Amino acid sequence: MIYRSTQEISNYFTMREIKHRIDEANGLSYVETGVNGKVVKNVIIRFFSRSDANDVDIRVLNLGMLAVPEERKADLLVTLNELNCKYRFVKFSLYSDGSITVSYDIGTAVSLDDLGEVCREMFIRLISILDEVYPVIMKTLWAG
Repeated sequence: MIYRSTQEISNYFTMREIKHRIDEANGLSYVETGVNGKVVKNVIIRFFSRSDANDVDIRVLNLGMLAVPEERKADLLVTLNELNCKYRFVKFSLYSDGSITVSYDIGTAVSLDDLGEVCREMFIRLISILDEVYPVIMKTLWAG
């Protein structure tokens, strides 16, 4: 089932000519869009919805398609924690499989009428943040 919030985001992205697709899986529906920033490339951002309310979670499921080597995980966790402190609404997580996930919290209730515009703004901000942090992450991965 495609939830109303997903459809609202999709409608807004279509109106703004942002290439995207909508899909559903495991009780969620989502808008997915890919983008290249100035630094970070081939980023896939998903806007997940779990109901018809405007509950939207923004995720990058595997930043840069990186596979973090086991011997670099401890140093990378320190870096990701520093980034989590610097960027209030963005959370960087390292999973046991070595993938880095980025979550962006809307942080406030948004009306369905404004949801598409808010998600577009967050999309732009997230790409800007990823462009800033990607070199820091890469330096940690390859500085050892």
